[in-house]
Amino acid sequence: MSNTVTNTECTGVFCQEIYVSYAFRYNEPEYMRHRIGICGDYHLFVKHGDKVYMEVKKVGEIVMSFAELQKNKYWKYYYDMSLMLAIDKEIKNEQFNKFYDEAYEYTGNRVWSLDTAYIDLDIDENAKSNYKIIPSGNVCYYKINPTDVEKMEYSSQQGIDIFKQIYMCRVDVRSGYFLSRSVIYRNIAIEYQVSKMEKELDELSTFFENKKNVINLVTTLNNKYGLNEDIIGILINKYL
Repeated sequence: MSNTVTNTECTGVFCQEIYVSYAFRYNEPEYMRHRIGICGDYHLFVKHGDKVYMEVKKVGEIVMSFAELQKNKYWKYYYDMSLMLAIDKEIKNEQFNKFYDEAYEYTGNRVWSLDTAYIDLDIDENAKSNYKIIPSGNVCYYKINPTDVEKMEYSSQQGIDIFKQIYMCRVDVRSGYFLSRSVIYRNIAIEYQVSKMEKELDELSTFFENKKNVINLVTTLNNKYGLNEDIIGILINKYL
């Protein structure tokens, strides 16, 4: 069963990491020395008006104002990224996939999920990384019913402060590699968005009569997908 929640926006950033490790064990065949593992990360958002519910892996969940979210560079980054990866912001009520429970440490009885594009990272035994966007997948599972966010109370300032402290202990923040990965994630998300827009624009290119029509069409796509300035600039520069 699919559900569209009136005036409520459901988005998320799901990052899947598949890695290959190599371990030597005496008398073990070569093919058994390779170990394939899977782990990942997620930021889930539900926005209703000014109110934003956010859940982060191994940090917890919080309800805050949109202005509060915008003040934190990490939260703002992931929220903006979630909009770039969003498909239709529709949630589904379905049986929870146990695989995601085990691999991504989802907890609780989660039945509301979100189909979205997500980030896939493959790391081989030589530590070579391959980043890409998977265009669709029911991978974001909410701990709550998103329809309940409208009635939820805002977290106290003390609660927000504690959440921040726990968040700053995340490995990507503490180790500093958020800076490099955030650039990579953003770049591949922009490439993904541009490729989607280019396909739509190419299909309609026969109707272009002048530059004004191109601008009008890009404006229409912006209203539909919520493009950022970088994507709008790329599209206009290509077609004008």
